[in-house]
Amino acid sequence: EIGVRSYTPYRANMYEWFVQDSWKATPKLRLEMGLRHSIVQPFFSLWRNMVVFDPRYYDASKAVVQDPRTGYVISGDQYNGLVIPGSGWPDAAKGRIPIADSGEYNRLFKGLPKQYSQIHMRDFQPRLGVAYSLNSKTVLRAGIGRFFARMNKGDSVFLGGNPPLQPMVSISNGTADSPAGGRPAAFPLNVGTRDPVYGNPNSWTWNFTAERELPFSTTIEISYVGRRGLNGVRERNLNQLRPGTVQANPGINPDVLRPYKGFGPIRMTVNESQSRYNGLQFGVTRRFTQGLSYGVAYSFAKTMDDASNPRDLLPNAYDGGNLWGPSAFDSRHVLVVNFIYELPLFRNRTALTGKLLGGWQITGVSQFQTGTPFTVSTSDDFGGVGTGSGAQIWNMKGDPKLARGDQKFSLSASDSNYYFSRRNPDGTAIFTAPAAGTFTTQSNRNRLYNPGFQNWNLGLFKSFFVTEKQLVQFRFEAFNWLNHPNWGGATTNPTSGTFGKVSSKSSERVLQISLRYRF
Repeated sequence: EIGVRSYTPYRANMYEWFVQDSWKATPKLRLEMGLRHSIVQPFFSLWRNMVVFDPRYYDASKAVVQDPRTGYVISGDQYNGLVIPGSGWPDAAKGRIPIADSGEYNRLFKGLPKQYSQIHMRDFQPRLGVAYSLNSKTVLRAGIGRFFARMNKGDSVFLGGNPPLQPMVSISNGTADSPAGGRPAAFPLNVGTRDPVYGNPNSWTWNFTAERELPFSTTIEISYVGRRGLNGVRERNLNQLRPGTVQANPGINPDVLRPYKGFGPIRMTVNESQSRYNGLQFGVTRRFTQGLSYGVAYSFAKTMDDASNPRDLLPNAYDGGNLWGPSAFDSRHVLVVNFIYELPLFRNRTALTGKLLGGWQITGVSQFQTGTPFTVSTSDDFGGVGTGSGAQIWNMKGDPKLARGDQKFSLSASDSNYYFSRRNPDGTAIFTAPAAGTFTTQSNRNRLYNPGFQNWNLGLFKSFFVTEKQLVQFRFEAFNWLNHPNWGGATTNPTSGTFGKVSSKSSERVLQISLRYRF
């Protein structure tokens, strides 16, 4: 990719009002009620140096002429379909934006709102919380609410930039010193845009909690937490070909076959992904008394979605393929244990021996969690939809999961150890490439999980008070003091020689000694 970056100052306004009330219905029952209303303006450029692609303004009758073999643009208006939001250049753009002074591209203003995307006026967020005390030591709590988040800036538009402000092209075949082979040509443009509707990301969240006070300054808490996410951010290639198009047109450059001529991939930010979380959470906490505190937190949860991050693309949008599966960050089991223990030595701080030798504390935090999922996919264009539409998932026939004792780890790429199986018992391959011109018909997204993670940290602390407001603290800390190896992810590329293997690790033991002076 070849491009030029420039500075784009952007702004947005957000208006909110809310009402809430707290009602103690009985001595044991309390209700918290509220309603919030948000009006969020999408980000806009102060100088109007923001360009988007809008299919409504693309005129197919004025499509550019391209060389069928190379895809290079021979003639025509390459800016067909590009628009500048707003009604014209503000005075602040003069002298800062070269095309604002030349007036050459004033034709790209179409009278659209300066923020381009729609402002949503009905983002109401009700909330309800209930707390009920069974007795002096046991309380039940429940709540449900809707929550909206501000839309992001859309760095594909603001930071990546679009022509004619910031031209960027993608060269599939060519060399760096002579990408067009010495011929005068114009490359198809890569542009980013965003959905003109672009709903605000929001979620419904609910929970139910039971908390009980136990002896020895300890409390226990058990919770169920649920969340339904809507309008999550992801990207779609607006200029993707229909499946099988590349195979049906051998010798023709894919850019010539795209719906919008003169452009390569058009990455459009859309807010249409969904997610779901269900979790059981358990916790035990002891307040710091008599020189000891501790906490244990455990969660058993499952989170599912059809796009785990804003860069997730839809390579099979036209096929309606199923991308629903475990989230890329899904970790079913997470356990965290922590403690602080003051050594029972020379606790009398009034004596000199207590000041010099007492006050030592040992702290520890240990974390254990299962691994996150992955998908076996490659960047090969099996679907025949052209470049720029994300990775494509391979078919999976059989069960690649190995029993825990059969999973092997090694730092050598030449051994025969595997973290998951590549072949069925009858010798057939578990993973196969989709047929040419098609996508996988199976829901294979994030079906396998990488190795888990654990970490053990310890600390030894001692504070020496110089005066009432000054102290010197000695700290000795050991991170991953057991030197337990945390293995990296398995190789998921079926064309790699290490496919199915885990051959990297991290988390070496680290020791740290420090002296801090606080005043």
